[in-house]
Amino acid sequence: MRQVDYTRPEALAEAAGAWSMPVGGEALFHWDYDRQDAQMLRLYNQGKQRQWDADDRLDWDHEADPGNPLGMPDEFVSIAGSPLWDRIPESERAVIRRHTAGWLYSQFLHSEQFALLGVGKIAAATPSLEAKMYAATQVMDEARHADAFNRYIKTKIGVRYPLSPTLSALFEQVLAEPRWDLGVLCAHVLVENMGLAAFSMHKERMADPLAKAFMGYVLRDEARHVAFGRTLLRREYPHLSSKEIAEREEFALEGCWALRDRYVDDDMWHRLGYGEEAVKLSRTSPSKREFRRQVFMRIVPALKDIGLFGPRVKEGLAKMGVLGFADIDRIAGARYDEAEAEATAQAELNARAEEVIGIARLGAAGTDEADDVPPRSPVGRA
Repeated sequence: MRQVDYTRPEALAEAAGAWSMPVGGEALFHWDYDRQDAQMLRLYNQGKQRQWDADDRLDWDHEADPGNPLGMPDEFVSIAGSPLWDRIPESERAVIRRHTAGWLYSQFLHSEQFALLGVGKIAAATPSLEAKMYAATQVMDEARHADAFNRYIKTKIGVRYPLSPTLSALFEQVLAEPRWDLGVLCAHVLVENMGLAAFSMHKERMADPLAKAFMGYVLRDEARHVAFGRTLLRREYPHLSSKEIAEREEFALEGCWALRDRYVDDDMWHRLGYGEEAVKLSRTSPSKREFRRQVFMRIVPALKDIGLFGPRVKEGLAKMGVLGFADIDRIAGARYDEAEAEATAQAELNARAEEVIGIARLGAAGTDEADDVPPRSPVGRA
């Protein structure tokens, strides 16, 4: 098995290669300060009020299991349950769990950096001042997410991977694209919905308390980001020509095929030395199928909602086997995602408040009452 120290930035840079490109597009100033966009202003106020600091909200002193730093059930390992997995000794399984965590969090980290760049472009080009203001709060969200994912990888996982070729090609195309709405379509309809699916699954199923709390906070932000993108595009697309709509539908459909068939962890299995046997098992595994199902349960209703749902898109989605998701109640789904994320974040805040109260009581009563102090929250910090 080839061992590469991907905690070293130079090793990751060598694997990823140089990645710079011209950024297409134009900046649009908005001079009408009297007219206000009430819907965007509400999103802006939410984004402003729901900022959080990962240094304060997450307990980075928590020690994760080195062999399973996310507390990940084996169902997330895409070869689990196969004859190959049965032949692998437990010591090697621990290495696979750690690398799986590293591959997943590396893709999340790279995607957050893409979103940071992409939303900056959207802030420059979107027509209303309130939309620009909201986009600025999302830029801060993406910076915070990138910082926290990087810290988790560096201090808890210790394994990094380059950006997957599928996401790399998609991001490169979008950043060079001068039409701002294609950036929204990629970032907020495709990538953010993929993130919502992944973060929801992680929040529900990961056993590590730090990973679970982290996903709760990120998920709350992502639900807001998706709402922003869909609101922008619902307004924009009715004004486009049939030719322009066809171009957007082609872009969306190609992105869907890429996420369905080409967002894979082949590089991890080759690097670990398991080769094509593991690659083939991984691509058709139950965990991959479940992840794709969760992704398209969100993407398909979003495409319908923003008006990119012509015959060609329907035919393509039918070939993928996901057209039936169009009937899912998008509003109920979005409310569920936000409510679940809000509940997780609120539970963590409540635990921190109880800890502060307990410490205050201890200070007032003296050390003899130490046994009455509530235990420290496993995921938060006062």
